[in-house]
This record gives sequence, structure tokens and C-alpha cells, in this order.
Amino acid sequence: DQSSPMGAHCSPRLGLGPTKTVLVTGASGYLGMFVVDALVKANTVKYGCSTKTSEKRYNVVAATGSVNPKEAVPEGAIGVQIDGTSYESIKAVLAKHKPTVIVNCMALTNPGACMDKPDLAEALNACKSLVSAIKDTIPGALLIQVSTDMVYSGNIKPGDLHTNKYPTKPLNKYGMTKKMAEDNIMATLKHFVILRSSAIVGPKPPRASCKKSGTFLQMTINELKKEGKSPFFKEEKRSFVYVRDCVANISFFVDKYFYHYNTKYEGQSKQERVYCMGGKVSLSRDKFAEAVADALELSKNAIDAMERKECKYKWAHKYASPKDISMDSSRLFALRGRDNLSVDEMIADMKSRGELEVEASLL
Repeated sequence: DQSSPMGAHCSPRLGLGPTKTVLVTGASGYLGMFVVDALVKANTVKYGCSTKTSEKRYNVVAATGSVNPKEAVPEGAIGVQIDGTSYESIKAVLAKHKPTVIVNCMALTNPGACMDKPDLAEALNACKSLVSAIKDTIPGALLIQVSTDMVYSGNIKPGDLHTNKYPTKPLNKYGMTKKMAEDNIMATLKHFVILRSSAIVGPKPPRASCKKSGTFLQMTINELKKEGKSPFFKEEKRSFVYVRDCVANISFFVDKYFYHYNTKYEGQSKQERVYCMGGKVSLSRDKFAEAVADALELSKNAIDAMERKECKYKWAHKYASPKDISMDSSRLFALRGRDNLSVDEMIADMKSRGELEVEASLL
């Protein structure tokens, strides 16, 4: 009872009524795994100061694609497989579990892979099947769409930052298909939030079944520890964002929709429900490498700062990569009441958790 003298120090009953459901798609991907783990961890709330009485806040349904859910989904979540390109597959899962909130993390995120498999990239990333299935099955559900900073062209004046209202003009297939998803969502659905994420960095994924063994951070550490020089592109600036901040941002909107999204946010225009989700400091790739080297006391000798066009390796020229796609995430910071971490702060947090072991190979 919050009115009791102990009320300020104890969790009150949240009064959610019937148990609700959160569906996370892309649950075997890097971000998806962290989102599912966080939702499962937060899924029990105690009433008052009782250690005996508790209630499940919501069901967590974790949908994987090609990966067996038994290998990717933790205890406490319901694992299902879903074909993200199939309307019927998605509709069947929605009809069975009737989620209140859908967190869409499924995507083909590698720009090179999107070029190699353009049809798959469009079918999965543009979310046509997902959006149609939501509209036809559970139109009252909230879709939290994880988008990307690659919807921007990167041609901005030095010192400028991209906002949710800044014109979009993606340069590669990945950015194009994610922009298609944004347009489709805004044209079709009533309840949505779009989070344009910058490059996500963090520790190794929590389970080996994740197809991505790490992030640009682990790749950078590996390159810093090698003999010889490695290219880091000095014209490509990103608002690198910590995976745990992404999870906190997503969890914020999950909870808001459960309680009073309809009353507080429905008056917003569709464009106002698009948020930039980056760290509070933007760095070029070479400066990111320098920050990692300083934080981990590694040599900077391996850092070869150059422009992408100067790189001799073929992989650097496979797709167009925007130069400066730094973002202003202050709207999101203000809404949540806290900033996302800077690169230095991310690394310090991971060091405190003992999470920066270096793998032999990556990406």
C-alpha cells in the first residue's frame, strides 16, 4: 500500500489487470536477445514489501527466424518460430498470442548482405507482411519498430545533427528498405513508435546461437591487438549507442503503452512518434577506435585513419556508406529523463561487468 509509511520504499501493485503480452521478433539477433532477457528479468513485480506475493507483469513471447527457439530463448519466455516475410506465419503467431506490444528487431542488417539478397532484404526489412498482419489481427497493439540512422544520406554541414524531422535519403539497400518500413508503418498503423538507432555497441551476445558474434566494438578491439595497420574511416561519424540503452528505451515505451499511451501520446503527429536513438556523443570511426584504445590501455599504432574511398580492400567499396549520420537524441533523453551513455561511459560499464574479453575472430 503506497499510503503506508513504507510505501515510498516498496513497489506498489501496478494494477495491469489481465496479463498482457509482449512479442519480440528477431529474438535470436543481437539486440533481440538483450531485449528478451531484460523483459524476462523485469517480468515479476512484488506488491508492497511482501516477499511472497508477486504477479507476472506480462507474458514474453520471443520469435526467432531460422534459429531454433530452444537455442535462443531463455527460461521465462515463450519461444516461437516465425517467417518474417510471410503474412500467414506472422498472422498465426499474432492470433495465438494476441500481443499488446510488438517489438520488431527482425531485419537483415548487413548492408552488403542486403545488396546480395535485395528481395529478401525488402521482404523482411520493409515489414509489409508484419504491418498487414498487425492491421488485420490486432490493430490496437503498439508496434515498436527498430529503424536505423542509415535512412539519412549523411550530407550535412559540420556540427549539424540529424533529427526526426531531418529529410531522409538513404544511400544503400539496407537504409532504403528500413525507410520503406517507416513509411508503411506510418501509413497503415495507428499505434507505433519508431526508434532510429545508430550503430549499436555492447558486449558479446548472451547466447552462442546469435548469428552476430559481436559489434563494431569487438571488431575494433581485435584490430587494435593485431600487428600492422587497420583502416578506420575518419569521415564516417556515428552516434554509437549502447545496447543496454537501446533496451532501456524500448522498455520505457513498453511500460508507457501498458499504462497511458492512449491518453498521453495519441495526440502526437506521426512524425513526432519517430525518435533518434543514439549516444550523447558522436564520433568518427577512427576517433571511436582511439577512445577504445584509451579506455582499455591498448596501443593506437594499428589505427590507420583514412577515408573509405582510400581503402584498398574490396569490402569497403561494396555498398555506399553515409558519411556523417550523427543524430540529436535529446527528444528521447527528455522523454525518459536521462541521457544515453557516451562511448567512454559504455566501455566503463562493460569493464565493471567483466564483459570485454576479446574474441579471436569477428563479423
